[in-house]
Amino acid sequence: MRNGFRTLFLLFIATSSLWHCSKKPNDPKDDPNLDIPFVQAEWDGMKRGDIFYELFVRSFADTNGDGIGDLKGITTKLDYLHELGINGIWMMPIHPSPSYHGYDVEDYKAINPQYGTMADFDALMTKANQLGIKVVLDLVVNHTSKTHPWFIQACSSTDAPTRDFFLFAPRDSVRHYIENNKVPSISTYHPNEWHRVESGTTNYMYYGMFSPWMPDINPQNSAVMDSIYSAAQFWLQKGVYGFRLDAIKHIYQNERSQSNIDFWIAFYNRLKQMNPNVYLIGEVLSPTDLVSVYYKALDHLFNFDSWWKLEWALNANTGRYYANDMQTAFTQFRAYNQNYVNVPKLSNHDEDRTISKLGLSWPKAALAAAVMLTMPGQPYIYYGEEIGMRNMKTFGDEYVREPFLWEPTATDTYRTKWRISSTNTDANVPPLSVQKGDKASLYNVYAALIKLRNTYPALAEGNYTYVHHTSLPDALSVYFRQKENQRLMILHNFGLTEHTYEITSVVKSPVAGFNGAFLRKEEMRYVAVLPVYSTLVVEVGE
Repeated sequence: MRNGFRTLFLLFIATSSLWHCSKKPNDPKDDPNLDIPFVQAEWDGMKRGDIFYELFVRSFADTNGDGIGDLKGITTKLDYLHELGINGIWMMPIHPSPSYHGYDVEDYKAINPQYGTMADFDALMTKANQLGIKVVLDLVVNHTSKTHPWFIQACSSTDAPTRDFFLFAPRDSVRHYIENNKVPSISTYHPNEWHRVESGTTNYMYYGMFSPWMPDINPQNSAVMDSIYSAAQFWLQKGVYGFRLDAIKHIYQNERSQSNIDFWIAFYNRLKQMNPNVYLIGEVLSPTDLVSVYYKALDHLFNFDSWWKLEWALNANTGRYYANDMQTAFTQFRAYNQNYVNVPKLSNHDEDRTISKLGLSWPKAALAAAVMLTMPGQPYIYYGEEIGMRNMKTFGDEYVREPFLWEPTATDTYRTKWRISSTNTDANVPPLSVQKGDKASLYNVYAALIKLRNTYPALAEGNYTYVHHTSLPDALSVYFRQKENQRLMILHNFGLTEHTYEITSVVKSPVAGFNGAFLRKEEMRYVAVLPVYSTLVVEVGE
């Protein structure tokens, strides 16, 4: 099977010129039309691209042989991320938890013993600081674990000190309690979100929107919030850059409630008192119209539409609307917050893997990366995307959170074994070490794009304008990134056939081409030649 896959893959490379980053100029004696050679600036080593990497500790790297990824594994592999050009890492929850994923927290100030010790965390922070890599922790404010001591005590008695940390109602009166505003933050009765208390006050129900394992906190209780603020301060004092905030639209049941916005404004202000430069990024798993509202409270929010609309565009082979869609989103974000930061992403731990949504097409996955990494903002890469890890969450979230492939199985001492995948195997996904040695690999596309973004201030920090879709064929997306006098034109072909596009701006030089894209001078005009699923970056004048 593996040999067959490799043969087909090499054949595909040979026939489609997959991910070529340069094209030699023709001899002018042979062809009056000249292919212009690429001229790319040298990277000065500054990671100006502001690129973050999402990590699931359990699946990333195992150093003690127990089959579970650990903090020492991340520390060991920080050199890999530094070499790749990553600015920061976001670690999914690292706290004690009864679940494999950790989103039901038992102790906000402790380390999951399966992941290591506090000393291991401190060592990770030391190494990250040495490499200039920022560390972001997942902070779950919406709910705790039902095994958290707060909740266990709360269930024991209606007079328990932590009773009002959570949301309770008598079993036979839940609807009545809600209708009479006796349950803070809850406005509508949904029976599947209420769960029977298992011990102690068993004649009561408690509210857990996501799961009976995850009782929601009472956001109006100052004592529980003080405890969460204390936990945040604990980690900030250890040097973390900030927090990824889980499920921020669900603090109050009504996701469009002004109470949610007010909660996060107060939360951000409280943390800024601890550290004026604290970084917070929120998850609003919704389209742009709702995400934009939460920019009233936070400066950084994940742009889920940046992936959902890109997925549609790639599978519909229609790129012409994408640049306009993103500008529409930026305009909505700015209406709520002039200091907004767009945070584009492809898949994450809650979504089907990118390449699986793209028909297992490596060229499409490469183009998706090219679009994300040339857009404004702060891109996030989910671990394994750079090597084409695949799977769908149809049968469970764990399918999209599987072990990273470092080396071929026989020699991969870091590969975790908490889950043995039948999909992310050497036969389907060449491991990182193999891809590093293959110029046509998806990893090397990511590496080249990250280096490009880190090299050019226009890509990292520049403004954004675009060619309107009415002047483009269906397949193409064309936009500009500019900072001061540096202006880059980015052209993508989403289509199934080669396209050409005449560049009317003053051409300085082509910078980079992917999947065989190049710039040709035809007499007195410059023409971008864009094969299927290709990208061209050209430096132009104003």
